[in-house]
Amino acid sequence: MTAYSDVRKATHLNLQPTPIMDHNTASIRRIVATLRSRTASPISFLRSAHLDLSGRIKPVYTLDEFQPASATLAKARGSCSQRMACLEALSRANNIATRVHGLWIDGRFWYPRFYVSRPFIPRRILLAWPQFFASDRWIDFDELHGSTEELAMKSSDGFSNAGETLFEAVAHTAVDFYGKSSQCGVVCSTTQFDLSKYVVGDEGLFDTRDELFAKFGSLQNTIRGSIFEFAFGGRKSV
Repeated sequence: MTAYSDVRKATHLNLQPTPIMDHNTASIRRIVATLRSRTASPISFLRSAHLDLSGRIKPVYTLDEFQPASATLAKARGSCSQRMACLEALSRANNIATRVHGLWIDGRFWYPRFYVSRPFIPRRILLAWPQFFASDRWIDFDELHGSTEELAMKSSDGFSNAGETLFEAVAHTAVDFYGKSSQCGVVCSTTQFDLSKYVVGDEGLFDTRDELFAKFGSLQNTIRGSIFEFAFGGRKSV
């Protein structure tokens, strides 16, 4: 069963603070208070929070999956995964439940960014893809700003991973790891939105990203990860 068809309701585990999503910190609470005053619904809050973080946090390369969201915000720079963790933290602080889907992504997905250093890219990389419980259903990160079909209508091209990051791209184009675009008819038929060919493993749903990385580990703790962090850590990713 794919994540977007799951109907399990949220629990307290999907709302509580964690070492990564430390939404009980003052810095996160201040941002949430400001965003809450400008939004009228959970989905509008999520969209505003996503756009706010896109402007607030500069995209850089780093593999530190365990960095607290408050630290990423303080540094004002972070990876896609770290910025997703920040969005989850802001969401939980506003009583919007979150969880993640653990997907193993083929290392070739990142080849367009690392031509010379491709030998250091592992065969597969674990991705924590967030979901948010709003409007009495779980919404995938890639559909915060509209359905797959709606996003496909806004863009003539799919996500290539050669320029802007995953985190920014979901605001205006379909970033489809689930193959949803193959089911949305003529609108999607001539485009390159379907990224499901890069999904080489599925670990299912986890109440927290902390739990996912605690179980399967993080690339940062491998030899390849250490080399990558030494060579690229902190470098601008777009």
